[in-house]
Amino acid sequence: MNRINILIVEDELLIAKNTAKKLRNLGYNVPKIVSSGQAAIDYISSENPDLILMDIAIKGAIDGIDTATEIKTKKDIPIVFLTAYASDDTLERASQTGCYGYLIKPFRDKELQATIKMVLSKHEEQSVIQKSLQDTINQYSSQLDNVYVNSLTNLPNRLFLRDSFDYLVSSLDSKDKDSIPEKDNLTEYKSNLIAVYNINLDRFKKISSFLTKDQQNTLVKEVAQRLTNYISNLDFQGITVYIKEDHFITMIPLDKQITARNYGQEILDMIRQAFHIDRQEIFISASIGISFYPSDSFDIEELLKQSEKAIEYARSQGGNRCQSFTFAFNIKTSRASENLNMEAELHYALERKELELYYQPKINLETNLIFGAEALVRWNHPTMGRIAPHQFIPLAEETGLIKPIGEWIINRACRQTKAWHNAGLDFLTIGVNLSGVQFKQSDLFHKITQILFNSSLEPQYLELELTETILIENIKINIQRLNLMKKIGVQIALDDFGTGYSSLSYLQQFPFDTLKIDASFIRNIDSNEVNAVITKTIIEMAHKLGLKVVAEGVETKAELKFLRECKCDIMQGFLFSRPLIARDFKNLAFDNIKSTAKNYNPNHKH
Repeated sequence: MNRINILIVEDELLIAKNTAKKLRNLGYNVPKIVSSGQAAIDYISSENPDLILMDIAIKGAIDGIDTATEIKTKKDIPIVFLTAYASDDTLERASQTGCYGYLIKPFRDKELQATIKMVLSKHEEQSVIQKSLQDTINQYSSQLDNVYVNSLTNLPNRLFLRDSFDYLVSSLDSKDKDSIPEKDNLTEYKSNLIAVYNINLDRFKKISSFLTKDQQNTLVKEVAQRLTNYISNLDFQGITVYIKEDHFITMIPLDKQITARNYGQEILDMIRQAFHIDRQEIFISASIGISFYPSDSFDIEELLKQSEKAIEYARSQGGNRCQSFTFAFNIKTSRASENLNMEAELHYALERKELELYYQPKINLETNLIFGAEALVRWNHPTMGRIAPHQFIPLAEETGLIKPIGEWIINRACRQTKAWHNAGLDFLTIGVNLSGVQFKQSDLFHKITQILFNSSLEPQYLELELTETILIENIKINIQRLNLMKKIGVQIALDDFGTGYSSLSYLQQFPFDTLKIDASFIRNIDSNEVNAVITKTIIEMAHKLGLKVVAEGVETKAELKFLRECKCDIMQGFLFSRPLIARDFKNLAFDNIKSTAKNYNPNHKH
């Protein structure tokens, strides 16, 4: 069996030699070490390494990311980036190259070995899938009398639509959701989607009524040719299917929904350009509806129905426009227009970087030191202003957008907490709320372990907060899910205790670390005897079960005094601080340490 050849692109000679030594000890061959992007490009012009380990910050006029982009245009060689530190913007640039992940220096032999194995396996799998897809399409396209091909346009017809869709699905960056990877075996891959473009030509019947049959056929063929030429020039391999003379379906695997919208506009502009038929100039326009696999549906027929609804809306606005499907199209209430607009904007909030995390401090009542923070999301819209979570989070849950938004929140919160640790606040924990939709995701464990790995945050500093109403359904399954999280060290908090079932029996079953008392019980607790008795009982009960207790919504000194007397462990609320942006939170934490310096012990277990 031939040994795997790995090219190293690294301008730090000692690091390069050490990496080469590790690779050879693991059984790989290192035929060359180069220190610049141009040297790497020159090397692959005559040689074909099986893998490239590329440092991002290298010598020369182009960095590792630009080098990878150039190599991709020449050869299909998998590339893994090496970096000691990279900002989110740099990693975003890296992901656009189609790389297979990155390793944070310094890395262990086990991480290096796991990454190489996964990358080579993934590359081989994708190569087989792409070849199979192309061979199948070529097979049908070469036979004009084939039942799956439209003879006029030479495009696949509706009979081949589902097969085409299934092939594109198989070409995505798939992840095995049934396996639970070890932390050291995780590598970040770009996850893709499929945009289904439902393209209808506007006023085609009226226009064609002025044309002969041959002219009509020529017009349809030229539309088909423009669509074919367009997708053939994209970075993502797609396919166009003929439905009828004024109706085409184009399916393109993509990385972002906003990219799909841009492509849709370009298709509109292309179709609007004049068609020259028998010395006549013919102008037509189109209405395009877009739906997305897997966020809108997993089934192609359902995706087509959804994109049809988007077309209906586009035509209601005058046609000649591109419209993405939103679940608000299914809403028949007077709030439909408002919901539709907000949901459409929410689809792009992440990509436009309109979401922001704020951090509300949690105070250890024994030491008066900031113990950690709860991450709270805010939406800063350029025209609608700041939108409160209670306005957009329910809509995100209803439409499924809570999945990417929730993943972004966990990722950003973990990265920020690790940054605080690196700055000297290495005791801080971070609490993140999970919605019911998120908690039910079958790959939640995989996503969280991957985020922890990529952020380098130790699991015990992440606390997942869940409400009673989420956990009370399918108790046995939910206990198993939480136990899985506990095995890797993640902390579990029961949020808003007292507002739901508040059952002692299920408290004993779940592997909670912390119990958070809802703010409604804390408010005016010094004068409300009923709330005082309930709160005191909750604290005592939680302590007997070995749980820490957090009091939410503390706003007055009298409330704080009562909680201290009841031996409550932690508090958060406006009395100490409102939620803060990351920079202000860090400054507050350092000020807090200084102000309590006489009680501060660096080895204290916060």
